[in-house]
Amino acid sequence: MKNLLALSMVFLFITSCTTVPPGHKGVKVYWGGKTELEYILPEGMEMGISWLWNSCEPYDVREKTLVKKFVFNDSRNMETSVEIALDYNLNPNEVNLIHTRITDIDTKILKTLKSAGKEVVPQYTASELNLNKRQDAEQALEDIMKKELPEFHVVFARVQITDVDIPNAIAEVAKETAIQEGKNALAAKKELEQTNLAKARIAEAKGKFDAAEYDAKTKDIMSQPKMLELKKLEIELEWAKKGISKYGNNNVFGAGTAVLKGLN
Repeated sequence: MKNLLALSMVFLFITSCTTVPPGHKGVKVYWGGKTELEYILPEGMEMGISWLWNSCEPYDVREKTLVKKFVFNDSRNMETSVEIALDYNLNPNEVNLIHTRITDIDTKILKTLKSAGKEVVPQYTASELNLNKRQDAEQALEDIMKKELPEFHVVFARVQITDVDIPNAIAEVAKETAIQEGKNALAAKKELEQTNLAKARIAEAKGKFDAAEYDAKTKDIMSQPKMLELKKLEIELEWAKKGISKYGNNNVFGAGTAVLKGLN
């Protein structure tokens, strides 16, 4: 009997407790559904016989990051894809109010972030959000989120615009421009090739014409009497240098004897 009583006490001791995980806060819910609003359970083990019929709902109060990509119209009314990152955490001192008042806290946070983005992004162009106005836009988003999130018992940490895509209309124009520039470059290259080929053909034709003209002039000059006489004298001079008589080896002065022998 004593052993049975001891075992019963051990069983009651083991089962009459609850545990709140690290980084969480616990909300005590009484049997019947009533929520304890006076205090919040810290992380760790909570002992008490009442846990045999009451329950504990843990809430993660660690900082979280929500990253979401939205499509808004920028100040030029162009559809622009914008990625926004929100850092936040549930208010650890108000999780019991979240438990009693809000059914889907994540959905409400997402809707609030989207609404803020829809209000802020249309004030800027996509280029401004990428270059020099991003901090201004982030500040505007921060002002809205700091005001709206406490309504859901959420603590704001920070918000950032992490990415801004080029609007579809501009991207399409840029694509078409790049394609056209490629076609223009190819056309210019082909035109240059044709020009160089034409110049080469002209140079070749001119060279042939000049050569033909030179040959014709040369033949004409060489056919003139004075040029023929000059050529004849040049030949005789060459023969004289070699000791060859224009009269041949049977001249009256003897073979191999210069015409002017004995006169020097």
